[in-house]
This record gives sequence, structure tokens and C-alpha cells, in this order.
Amino acid sequence: MVKTVKRGFYNFKLFDGIFDGLQTGKSVRVINGIIAGIDDPDDHEHHPGYEWIDLKGRTLLPGLIDAHVHITVPFVFKVNFDALSQMNRQLEKNFFNCVKYGVTTVRDMGAFPSKIQRWRKKIDGGAVIGPRIITANSFITSRTGVPEMAPTLNFLEAIMAGGQFVERVKTPSDAALVANRLIDKGAEWIKTQYSEKSFLFHGRLENLSDDCFMALRRTADRRGARLAMHHTEAAGFKKGIQIGADSLEHAPTDKLDPLNIEHFVIGNMAIVPTLKVLGDAFEIDEMRQWLSDQGKIDFMPEPLRQSINEVEKLMKKPYPPKDYMEKFYPDIQFFKRGYPIAMKNVEKIKAGGGKIGVGTDVCGTGLSFFGHYYKELQHLVKAGFSTAEALKAATSVNADIIGMGDRIGTVETHKDADFTVIEGDPIEDIAAVRNVRWVVKGGEIIYYHGQE
Repeated sequence: MVKTVKRGFYNFKLFDGIFDGLQTGKSVRVINGIIAGIDDPDDHEHHPGYEWIDLKGRTLLPGLIDAHVHITVPFVFKVNFDALSQMNRQLEKNFFNCVKYGVTTVRDMGAFPSKIQRWRKKIDGGAVIGPRIITANSFITSRTGVPEMAPTLNFLEAIMAGGQFVERVKTPSDAALVANRLIDKGAEWIKTQYSEKSFLFHGRLENLSDDCFMALRRTADRRGARLAMHHTEAAGFKKGIQIGADSLEHAPTDKLDPLNIEHFVIGNMAIVPTLKVLGDAFEIDEMRQWLSDQGKIDFMPEPLRQSINEVEKLMKKPYPPKDYMEKFYPDIQFFKRGYPIAMKNVEKIKAGGGKIGVGTDVCGTGLSFFGHYYKELQHLVKAGFSTAEALKAATSVNADIIGMGDRIGTVETHKDADFTVIEGDPIEDIAAVRNVRWVVKGGEIIYYHGQE
């Protein structure tokens, strides 16, 4: 017989993901991981059998959602014995760090399929502390498309790694075959890309044919999956609209055509702009300092050493160095030039009524680390969002984008009890989101401040 678990929370300010402000005078009851009631504060005295938790005036939010991560990337840029021996422990840290910084659900946009499915089962089974994971498994692209630095592994390498991180296809039948295989392995999303220019100084890139893109779209529709398109240019934004992508990943770094924005909105599409990825180019020194201050807690020794090296190589003078073609050297000036244009594009999409979510691309670049989710919200506020709109983007809008709006994203009865409890008022200062004190997923307290 399954034991009924009753837990309640009281004495907090509530941002429920629906209304714009903070509400007071509420308590929340949870039965077996589902919100059973949102009551007056004194009602907890009338509900015996509950474990009641006093949140001491803190702010309770719906569990934060990160709609674009690469959570099983272990911050290893060169494989060696130390990296291999520390890899699993680093992944456990990745999952815990995600939760520690307030995120209860992620959408992973590129991983080794068997690896991420194995870890997802461990998290769902309670063996590892981590967020709920929605995934695309591998990235489907052309022979030389983004991510251009990712190789195709041979048979033995793929077995050891857990599959291909990138599936490179040539024909529509290949595209459909790979998409079906990824869905069979547990993917809820199919991810592809359209980029004409490399941000790694590698010139122009090859893209899939329209027939390949439509094969992916048809396969996703037939199998009940959704389609995401990586892009960094207006041409990719337009291509995503043409193929009917459900979400566009990243923000274009050149000017968008107003007509394409209109079509984007009419099509009820979504964009996850990951503005922090571009903004990081202005904060390289700050990131290096953050690694010095926080790195020993969030990283294993070898991933930390390699992450520091990745940041420091971006600080070299002159930049890029002579070996930039053989190594992963991002075009920092591309990021700096693109940031203000991307911000303006997000402003225009918002003004047009477009759906905009929140994603950090954590582990997706050499500067994307856990612990900086609040910065993505700050970028949205700079792009014209109110703080309440930014919080909704992080919760209710993100839940809708990733296909889980019926379960998470708001604090409502009959939804999963996912809460992020913070110190401070995020309506007054969105950076308060970084002050995480408690994290609840499915009614279970999976993190409290000071737990390391």
C-alpha cells in the first residue's frame, strides 16, 4: 500500500506565474506531490496530518524552468585520464548545481542519447538529485553544419559515449530515420539547425535541404514530438518559420524583417533567445573570477582546470591566436556585435506579441556555467520585460514552450508541486532569483540552502 504524503507550506509571499505581483496571506497544501489546495494562511491549523513548513516570509515561485541546456556535457574540452575518471561525478554535480540554483525542470538541447536517458532514469528514480529532464537527445544537422567542432564518432567511440552527440544526415530518408531512432530512445523534441555563418571563424556553413527539414517536421508530427531549430541569423529565423518549427533557439544577431516577426507570432511559435550567451562576451574577466570563487564547489578538479583554460584562452592577446582554426575559439567580436542587435530583435518580437522563453545554454559554450540563470532574466528586463514578465517567461511561458504547461509552470491546484523559494523580492529586483533557499520538486524538498 502506497503511503500518502501530506506536506504544507505557509508564511511566504507568492508569485504564482499567473498574476503580475506578489500575493500574501496564502498557504499551499501538497498531497503525494500534487498541489491539493491554496488556502488562507491560518487554514493549516484545520488540516491535520500535514507536515507544515514555515518559509519565514520568503518568496515562493513556481519551479524555475531552463528551456535550453546541455546538462550532460561535463565541462571537458580535452579527454584525458583525469577527465574520464571524474566525468560521472561531474555530471552528478551538474544535476545538483542545476537544482541548487533553483531550476526544477530543463529541456536539454543536445546530448549523447543513451547517456542522458540513463541519468534521467536515475534522477526520476531518486538515486541522483536533479531536475526533471525533457530532451532532444542528439542534434540533427548537415555534414559540416553547426556544431561544426563536433565529430562523428566511430562505432566503438559511440558505444562508449552513449551514441552520437551530433547526427549528420544527407537525405530526407536519412533525416526521418535518425529522428525516429531518437524518438524511440526517449526524445520529446527533435533539434536541427540553420546557420549560414560560423561563430568559430570557420566561414560559411552547409545546411540541410528543405526536403530534409520537412522530413523532420513530418516525423515529429507523426510521432507526437516537437521540432526546435538552432539559428543565430535572420535567415535561420525565416527558415524556422517556413518549416513550422515549434521553437527557435537563440536570438538572431542581424536585423529581423518585421514581416517575419508577424509570421512568427501568427504561427504561435516560440523563441528561447539565450541572450546571456552573447552578453557573456563582455564579462570574460568576471567569469574567470567566478570560477576562482565558486569553481571548487561546482566542479571536479579536472573539469575546473579545463574550464579555467577555456576562459583564459578568450583573454589572450592578440585574439584569436594562430591555432584558432584547429581549436574551439569563438569569435568574441561576433558576440559583441550581435548582442545589441539580438536585444533589439527580442524587443520587437515581444512588442509584436511573440512567445519568448528563458534558456541559458549552460554547458553549450566555454562561458556558460550553472549559477547564472538570473542573468538571463536581467537581459530580458533590459530588453523591455517587466520583472513579472521575466518571471512568467521563466515559469508559465517556459512550461508551455516545452509542452508541460498542464503540469508545471504555475502554482495552481492539481499541478505538480514544483517550487523555488528565494530570499528577497524579485518584482523589485530580478536578481533576487539567485538567492535560492529551498527547492521542491514533485512535493519533495530536494535542496535547502547550505546543502552541498
